[in-house]
Amino acid sequence: MISDSPVVMGGAVRRPSANVKTQNSKVDTKAKANGNVNDNVNGKESTYKGKEHNWALQASSRINQDGVWQHVLTIGIIYLTYWINQQPATGRFYDALTAKYGAFNINMWGTWIVSSAVYWTLGLIFMAFDMNDTLHSYVKRFKIQPDRRVTWAEYRQVLVCVVKNQIFVNLPLIYGVSRWAILDTSSNLPGWWKTFGVYFGCMFCEEAGFYFVHRLVHHPKLYAKIHKMHHQFTAPVAFASTYCTLAEQVFSNIGPILIGIVIMRPHWSLMILFFCSLEIGTLCTHSDYNIPGLYDALIHDWHHYAFTENFGPTGLLDDILGTNKQYKVWLAELRRRDGEGWKHAARTALADATQ
Repeated sequence: MISDSPVVMGGAVRRPSANVKTQNSKVDTKAKANGNVNDNVNGKESTYKGKEHNWALQASSRINQDGVWQHVLTIGIIYLTYWINQQPATGRFYDALTAKYGAFNINMWGTWIVSSAVYWTLGLIFMAFDMNDTLHSYVKRFKIQPDRRVTWAEYRQVLVCVVKNQIFVNLPLIYGVSRWAILDTSSNLPGWWKTFGVYFGCMFCEEAGFYFVHRLVHHPKLYAKIHKMHHQFTAPVAFASTYCTLAEQVFSNIGPILIGIVIMRPHWSLMILFFCSLEIGTLCTHSDYNIPGLYDALIHDWHHYAFTENFGPTGLLDDILGTNKQYKVWLAELRRRDGEGWKHAARTALADATQ
């Protein structure tokens, strides 16, 4: 498909926004070259001296970053799992399933089939948003980076890699856990506190493991061999969440998840809860759409755009270790500009009404 936006594979877009004005064109050119722009928004000079970014400029792409929007899906998934496990029919279902297939087959094939089905179902929905003009028109206001449409050739490249990683990495690792750390599949189903505790215990392991492995693979000695492939997409698509080398899929994407599962040793239903919620999360955060009610996509999308910040999945360790400073500065500046826009619109409306 043809787009008038700049190409975003292979390098982040850096362009001053349209509302940047200066009094001296020579100074303006020099400032842009240095990445420092002192803009004038609605006649009021900004104190922002940083680099201009063509990222999250639409206010609608930042709705999901504020308030409770970004937590709705997580709370919903946890509660739905708890509610299902409390139903009498669920216990009978697990006993019958275990009697027919055995705990090992449920742990291995059940995990791989269910997780793959969830990943492909949501991934194909996001793909439809990307490729179909009508569907894209409904979500483009939530697009974080410039609205450049991916091609079928790019998608084929990504999907081949996704299949390879699911078969040659996910399946063997799931087999290993099923073999040596098999999880309970009986009717002994967990209650609320165990459901809640297992989710956030595993989430802590995922946050720590992914953050530090991710920072490690950004080291110059490892980046080209392991992680560069994933950063081919500076404005990613959902399926690009597992567009990566086999080594990255093992040590960065899947390894930290399985470490938490092995440590916590939960009921199989809670492992599926956690694994599938992470899949939904990584698809949302790589989609380049920040849709209210889904997972906040801004944190990881900024990493693809800017490359040097936001290494963790939730932003917790980035906050603690200070690896999100420019991200916070730019969001604060965008909110300031939003506020100035509202004030300007209100003043204009008042002036018009009093004419």
